[in-house]
Amino acid sequence: MGAGAKHRLVFVGRFLATLVHLRHATTHHVLACWFGVDRSIITRAIAEVRPLLAERGCTISQGVRLRTLAKVIDHLGTDG
Repeated sequence: MGAGAKHRLVFVGRFLATLVHLRHATTHHVLACWFGVDRSIITRAIAEVRPLLAERGCTISQGVRLRTLAKVIDHLGTDG
């Protein structure tokens, strides 16, 4: 009891950290600072979420900048 990481990321946090990492090549250390967790938690989160995205055919397209939620939804709608 009392062992292990003090801060955990809910799935949404793990998902967002993975997307930021994939899209902007942000280091695990920087993401850990942003999310207020240890770097190892970010590493595990990316290792967990990345295969889930790949299973569903989700990829990060080069040169596509989706700056708003509306643009993300429009992009998803055109890709299927």
